[in-house]
Amino acid sequence: MNNNRVIATALAMCVLLISVPLFAHHSGSAFDQEHSVTLKGTVASFEWSNPHVFIGLDVKDDKGEVEQWRIEANSPNMLTRVGWKKDMIKEGDQLAVTGFLAKTGRKIMRLHSLTLANGQQFDGEGFK
Repeated sequence: MNNNRVIATALAMCVLLISVPLFAHHSGSAFDQEHSVTLKGTVASFEWSNPHVFIGLDVKDDKGEVEQWRIEANSPNMLTRVGWKKDMIKEGDQLAVTGFLAKTGRKIMRLHSLTLANGQQFDGEGFK
């Protein structure tokens, strides 16, 4: 092989290695999508940022102890299309979130829907 072919092959391999994690990132395979769960809690944080919106939610377990959950929603662009606004959730708000738990057992949820304290419901995926 000449040097140009070696360089071209190396570049192609780099592009393939970089692109695989990008496709995997948007896969739902890390979450148990067969069983949805609803959690109710108090907003500890709200991150309106790309590539995903995140909600930190303090949820009381069966013993009354607070567990910190990380709720992953879709991008701000997708959520805006279904009625979300950057300032609709604030620290201290009460929420109910329904979604799919991480298969690893970590306290992470992929959001499917959200209900504000006033009963207003929002799609958490941004596809509707």
